[in-house]
Amino acid sequence: MRLATSALMLLPLLACADPAYQGPAFTPAQQSAAMAEISGGQAPVRRAMTDEQAQQAIARVARRLAPAGTSACQELRRTCNWRFIYDPSQELNAAATGEGDIIIQRGVAEYARNDDEMAFVIAHEMAHHAANHVQNTTTRAQIGGVLAGVLASLAGAYAGVSPDGLVQGAAGIGSQLAVISYSKAQEREADAIGATIMHRAGYDVAQGRSMLLALARLSGRLETSLLSTHPAGPDRVASFDAAVADMKRANWRLGAAPGG
Repeated sequence: MRLATSALMLLPLLACADPAYQGPAFTPAQQSAAMAEISGGQAPVRRAMTDEQAQQAIARVARRLAPAGTSACQELRRTCNWRFIYDPSQELNAAATGEGDIIIQRGVAEYARNDDEMAFVIAHEMAHHAANHVQNTTTRAQIGGVLAGVLASLAGAYAGVSPDGLVQGAAGIGSQLAVISYSKAQEREADAIGATIMHRAGYDVAQGRSMLLALARLSGRLETSLLSTHPAGPDRVASFDAAVADMKRANWRLGAAPGG
């Protein structure tokens, strides 16, 4: 994980071909099974954590994911310079700016039951960057102003880099990126790439999947702003399962997935 020295340091991206992963379709039966699984479980409960504990947990997972994310970027002929930014907001939310900056809100640590679930959220956002989704999204015209606001927030509250390498950001900066809306195809691609990043970092993808179920069960609550840009219904769960099976058949090689 790169240690940032300035809140305004954003490294340029290299122009490269975008991946074109097309995950396998899921069946109505798989969708029904996912719906039953979501309905049969309990919504997660926020854990009591201090701000320091949340930062430490997020930094621990981010450090472990960073090399795996870089490996995925290299395989996709992209250059990734990661910077992980902590947002003290208690929403279960994370976002990618498209410049290698991954903003993670405190609620990710508070709602996650283990590091695998935190890794699911963070790796998914890293995957959006690795697949160049932010630059390619249909709302690209709006992103310039949003990123300017994020940078202004960082500049106004920047407190340097903590000893664990996590950049301290301002409350609410992750929520500003909710304007970015990904297509279903982009979400499927990010799920597959994110699962691959998790696997390469040594996390349990099956355990991480439980965060997807948690998001679906929290879908009516205000603190789950992640759901505004990351649909987590039965179709999302079924699609994720199909993508993971696809990646396993390809031995977790991104360029060799049968659906790719």
